[in-house]
Amino acid sequence: REAVYVALGVTPGGQRQVLGFWLLPTESATAWEEVLRELWQRGLRRVLLFITDGLPGMEEAIRRVYPLAQWQVCVVHRVRSSLAQVRARDRALLAQDLKGIYGARSRVEALEALERLKEAWGSRYPSLVAAWWENSGALLRFHDYPQVLWPYLRSTNLMERFIREVRRGTKVRDHKFPKGEAVYKLLYLESERQEGRWAERRLKGVAEVQEVLEGMLRERYAPRTQTLTHKS
Repeated sequence: REAVYVALGVTPGGQRQVLGFWLLPTESATAWEEVLRELWQRGLRRVLLFITDGLPGMEEAIRRVYPLAQWQVCVVHRVRSSLAQVRARDRALLAQDLKGIYGARSRVEALEALERLKEAWGSRYPSLVAAWWENSGALLRFHDYPQVLWPYLRSTNLMERFIREVRRGTKVRDHKFPKGEAVYKLLYLESERQEGRWAERRLKGVAEVQEVLEGMLRERYAPRTQTLTHKS
């Protein structure tokens, strides 16, 4: 069995693009770093934000290739992981408290909700609460961006939706793909089909903040970046 890696990008104008797909032995931050280096070498030089699950080592891998980019941990993955760690009778109430964090209207409110999480659950589930605090920066990174984008930025739902469409289009079931070149052919054809659909359906709300995002890119990747060195 091998892992299929897929990179999906969104432009400041809200256009979704499949940046590439790779078939590798296993999923790891080391392998993802090689994927990122390939994207860099292909010309993808300016990225505002990477959104991934909490795979260990991902933040370091991103920093080594894209030191000016930010990292957002998928909140949905973290919530699912947290709920799986607690007693069944506690899940509904804990889910409500976690929603108070990622659904807050500001970072200040989110941090206040984190405090309440600690008070309510710290003694019962100390490691769970500690993980939310330790990763709060990456979990709340979406607050650095226009609020209209938050539903897109705080999770990998756009990617999950794309993968579901790929499975549906290729009639793949149980996470199993054909082997070898057949995989690449299927992924390529389905990616082309999806991008054709996306061409007329930009992400809702992104166009209204396009100038803001382009300004963020210009500011973050100002001429000073010319002094940075990049190891290939």
